[in-house]
Amino acid sequence: MNTINTHYRLSHQIQDEAFILSQAAKCNLYLSISQKSIRLAVMDTERNKFVVLEDYELITVFTPMQVAEQLRLIAQENPLLQEQKWNTIRLAISNIHFTLVPETLYDPAHQHDYLRLHSDLNPLQDVVLAYRHNSLEAINIFSLDASTYQALEALFPERQLQFVHQTSTLIRSVLHLAPRTNLRSMYVFVERNYVTLLVVGPSGLEFCNIFHYLSPEDFIYYIIFVMQEQKMNPEQETIMVWGDITHDSSLFNILQKYIRQIKLGKKPSDLEYSYKFHDMFEHRYFELYSLHLCE
Repeated sequence: MNTINTHYRLSHQIQDEAFILSQAAKCNLYLSISQKSIRLAVMDTERNKFVVLEDYELITVFTPMQVAEQLRLIAQENPLLQEQKWNTIRLAISNIHFTLVPETLYDPAHQHDYLRLHSDLNPLQDVVLAYRHNSLEAINIFSLDASTYQALEALFPERQLQFVHQTSTLIRSVLHLAPRTNLRSMYVFVERNYVTLLVVGPSGLEFCNIFHYLSPEDFIYYIIFVMQEQKMNPEQETIMVWGDITHDSSLFNILQKYIRQIKLGKKPSDLEYSYKFHDMFEHRYFELYSLHLCE
């Protein structure tokens, strides 16, 4: 007897009329997975254009095992997750279990040791993975719950999946768009109960971390704290914001109260998007689009 209940809802769906699943071999499938959502996108590599986006909100899901269960349930109903012939399948994992290690100090045999300094690892429940940032000369080491990893492997049993941590997608995209100046800038990516903060200066990435917040007061505290630690002035700086935030939200209101200038970010440049994407807020789904910049 199947005792697994459905705890997801499809909150957003876009599909270009020109896309058909038989074209999968010339398309990339991108997935972004967190405890709050499972998001999919399809990139037509011949046209360099995003043609599909689906956003599944996870409801009353509290553990990685439950995320894996919901992923399997979504896959049973979703032809995109049943298709095996994608050109590339790349997945972004959103959690707080990551660390950036200089390439000169990196030893693959000690991945667990590097990450254990920053996270509580359980060898029986966590899979440790790594992604190389060539432009940074650094390695992003991160963990993924084994139940989710196994569910993904089972969906695509004959494919080599490309796993990256969500911070890597943000780093790649932010460095791609950040102007080369002598100024330092803060970039903010908002999720439900989590905020990722990046600081980029003349020499490149200077700071990257994720903070867990429960209230707007928590949210702004971390932003102000990092700005002060990085010698940035909230009264003078302009910060760029992406993610799950709206103009009328309590998070945006408190940002406006403490930060002089706030800009909502746009979709990554140099990529094309089906006309159906034009009706969405530009600052949404940045982490999903940015997967295309990770190689």
